[in-house]
Amino acid sequence: MGKKGGLGTLLTGIALGAAALFFSKEENRKKTVEVAKKVQVKAKKVVRVAKTEGKRLAKTAKREGLKAAKAAKSEAKVVSKKVKKAAR
Repeated sequence: MGKKGGLGTLLTGIALGAAALFFSKEENRKKTVEVAKKVQVKAKKVVRVAKTEGKRLAKTAKREGLKAAKAAKSEAKVVSKKVKKAAR
């Protein structure tokens, strides 16, 4: 079997070569580590905010659902009373 060739392989090779050249310098590696740490901190913050917002939205949705169910129940009682009066 021969090696695969094509545009995808060429672009992958170019990208890997560029990364190898970039990371060959000590200062670039240090900068990359610093940026990665900052990104990690921001990602944790985003996850924390997403969890709290999700919980808040779930509580709000539950509360609104209970309100709608209560309103529907009371409306059903009113309608059933009207139907009983009309049936007489």
